[in-house]
Amino acid sequence: MTTLSRYLAVAMLASPILGAGPVRAQTVVDGSDTTLGPEAHSVIALVGKGLKVPETARYGRLRTGRAGAICGEVDTTNRMGQHVGPRSFVADVGAGFAGIVPDGAELRNPASMGHYGVMQRILALFAANCAA
Repeated sequence: MTTLSRYLAVAMLASPILGAGPVRAQTVVDGSDTTLGPEAHSVIALVGKGLKVPETARYGRLRTGRAGAICGEVDTTNRMGQHVGPRSFVADVGAGFAGIVPDGAELRNPASMGHYGVMQRILALFAANCAA
């Protein structure tokens, strides 16, 4: 095998990896992750699991809630890639559960009874930890 053919073979194998584009990390925009320490990364990963495009999410106002869960805000993108504004979330890292607080329209039109139950769990966890 010549040097040129080896180079082409390596380039062909690497092209899917290199062509994937830059990976954008989820970011905390206000530095509030420093108050949580290493747990902040677990929270961001847990909340990110429920997002369609987690790498574009921007987090802020992270804090420990009254009953031990983590509260904060996340700004996600819509289908056109535009940020839609911050929405409150709550995460219970120990239970492996997190979710964005649903709004009225979501509560009135759940996708299923299971989805409605998840929304109610999010609201109860938010009320116990984050609500003023």
